[in-house]
Amino acid sequence: METEHNIEYVKYLGAKVFSNRRYSIHVMLFEQGMARVGMRYKKRKNWWLLRRWGSPGLYFDECRRESVYDTWDCLNYLMMDKTARKWFRKVLHPCIERFLLPNGVISSEIAEEIESKERQQQVEYRLPEMI
Repeated sequence: METEHNIEYVKYLGAKVFSNRRYSIHVMLFEQGMARVGMRYKKRKNWWLLRRWGSPGLYFDECRRESVYDTWDCLNYLMMDKTARKWFRKVLHPCIERFLLPNGVISSEIAEEIESKERQQQVEYRLPEMI
């Protein structure tokens, strides 16, 4: 028997933007530790991160374990620029702080536990559709 979930759209908190000679990063922050991220490597024209999968960016939403993997992908993508990597971790800290181990490593096991607990609740949080 399926349980009914109430769907609530999270509140938009604001946007943070980073730009230097290599990268342009745009982060939209939402409540409940959710975010939407778009990145562009300026050395290649109009190449947004993960555009090849048909998405204009990454979504850090209620899929917590997937968000951890996306964070790893972004940090790997920003490997050549220490400043951009530090800025990205600082801005996304509210989204990933629950998954951090004491040594600063992001744990997918903790994210999986939190995600399974959240799925047992009766409320499902979603990002609003932004146009």
